[in-house]
Amino acid sequence: MTAAAPLAGAALWGRLLVIAALWGAAYPLIRYLAAHMPPFAVAGVRGALAAVAVFAFLWFRRELGGLGRGMLLGALVLGTLAGIIPNTLIPLALQHMEAAPAALVQAAGPLIVTLLAGALLPGERPTRRLLAGIAVGFAGIALVIGPGITSGGTRFGALLILGATFSYALSTVWVRMRPRGPAAGLALGQQLVSGLVSGSAALAIDGPGALDQPPQVWVVAVILAIFATAVPLTMFLGLTMRARAADAAMVGYLQPVFATIIAAAWLGEVPGWPVLAGGAVVLSAVWIVTTRR
Repeated sequence: MTAAAPLAGAALWGRLLVIAALWGAAYPLIRYLAAHMPPFAVAGVRGALAAVAVFAFLWFRRELGGLGRGMLLGALVLGTLAGIIPNTLIPLALQHMEAAPAALVQAAGPLIVTLLAGALLPGERPTRRLLAGIAVGFAGIALVIGPGITSGGTRFGALLILGATFSYALSTVWVRMRPRGPAAGLALGQQLVSGLVSGSAALAIDGPGALDQPPQVWVVAVILAIFATAVPLTMFLGLTMRARAADAAMVGYLQPVFATIIAAAWLGEVPGWPVLAGGAVVLSAVWIVTTRR
């Protein structure tokens, strides 16, 4: 039995656009929630509701088999590096900066992955061309932040986004070191750990009052957890099994575009030309690095 041909053409682009649009909506949604809920509460609600949604999806697809104690380490590590840490830092950052610049700063994730892979993975030392692309990318980040890089609030927010991006990148490299188990099971474990730990921290630090929010806030929280977290995550896992790695990576180029459009339309946060120009530099640098890899 021959393997199915990789996705291409309209089938590929249709999935890419849907995933990028859903994931791109996460930043404007978190920006809204960050004005109403403490960061740990946002992280806890997002992780818990997303875990329920991922579980329901896997149960419907009958893909819950194979989950066991052997995946506990993977769930704990990914739940921390790709759940608790970024899901807490991002809401805190979005209390200090707008959604579009934040999404563009996080678009530099592949640049950080390249640096970490060169240090931690054998045979992946970056070439001079890759290092030049990384330098250009971080110059673009400085342009995205603009004059605000000297102000405490914007600088603090950008550093938090970079911290979240570094945590995501570290989780990516950790997974690539050796097989960690079924991807679907890891996704479920990641969300469970993130939801339980962050939710417990929210109750301990902020108290139950942090969850006492009006209905419209909970509607946004549900949309974030299901449609901007669980759905695109499961769709992307499926995409990685049917598309070339370079094609699947294009989600990273499209996601900030949708984040910018949604933030402008919903929150009225229209980015200036320096932000757009810096974003173009960042995405160009990411393209150079990922295509050369």
